[in-house]
Amino acid sequence: MRVAVIGAGILGASVAWHLRRGGASVTVFDAGGTQATPGSFAWINASWGNDPIYRALRLASMELWPTLAAAVPGTGYRRCGGLMWDLPEADLRAFAAEAEDYGRLVTGAEASTLEPGLVAPPELAFHAPGEAQLEPQPAAKAMAGPVTEGRVALDETRGRPEVLIDGGREAFDAVVLAAGEGVNALLAPLGLQVEMSAPPGLLAWSQPVAPLLNGLVMAPELHLRQTAEGRIVVGEDFGGCDPGAEAEASAQLLFRQASTLLGRELTLERYTVAKRPTPGDGRPAVGALPLPGFYLALSHSGVTLAPAIGAMLADEVLNGWRDLLIAPYAPERLIYSV
Repeated sequence: MRVAVIGAGILGASVAWHLRRGGASVTVFDAGGTQATPGSFAWINASWGNDPIYRALRLASMELWPTLAAAVPGTGYRRCGGLMWDLPEADLRAFAAEAEDYGRLVTGAEASTLEPGLVAPPELAFHAPGEAQLEPQPAAKAMAGPVTEGRVALDETRGRPEVLIDGGREAFDAVVLAAGEGVNALLAPLGLQVEMSAPPGLLAWSQPVAPLLNGLVMAPELHLRQTAEGRIVVGEDFGGCDPGAEAEASAQLLFRQASTLLGRELTLERYTVAKRPTPGDGRPAVGALPLPGFYLALSHSGVTLAPAIGAMLADEVLNGWRDLLIAPYAPERLIYSV
């Protein structure tokens, strides 16, 4: 079976890897435009704010990550745990009560033991030992394999999925759209659109420093992790606030806040403002489109869900089998004609 995957970010790369593992001949095309993967905080989690069905999918994907990372060297996957206190105390306690299988509340003294690099530990926090991080760009590159670059368009007028690139045309048995915010531009000539938004998010990377963090830290309005090379990655609260022309100043402000939290001056190396493609109802949109041979893989939580979406969508494309965990998230609920 010949399959085209449009999009070489973390979701498209995982779909491509799982398709090849299932025996397909896969061509990955660069979707172009702004990519979400380089600007991902890369937090692998099933934390607060998830209904039971969606939480089950996230937990299943978290369990798949170690096996996938072992099979694909270079992802930077590391199960490091997460320490969170970015909720009001009442909400934090309520989450802890309903997530006893995921983690537990810890005192300030316990938080200091878990993260001795914090100079002002919280009085109360939630610790989730199963949370993990990775390096999203190397992970996507390792899974995607060779990527074909060029201006991509789609056609189905001949009754089969075709990819048009640089004046040429190539037919496939199936085409998977994993192009993030670029999906609607690809679908428009086919008469379809997906309800989605793409709120921006700011991330900043420090120059390498000595080890300061053991795991992920979710403080109010500030999220932090440390890479294997020693860079502190600092993200704003995930509210989608666009820093606009003030992006660099906002990144410096994040670093001042992080420096206060860690008691160590950090030097800004780079920052990104990346859009986070999000289906209209905030949940994944994965599966067949109302065009023969076309499929969609769209989710804001790409890093957490990459193994599950990759494996489940590959099974659907190759074998026609739709996993029960992904069944509620068919794209049809968000598709409209234009």
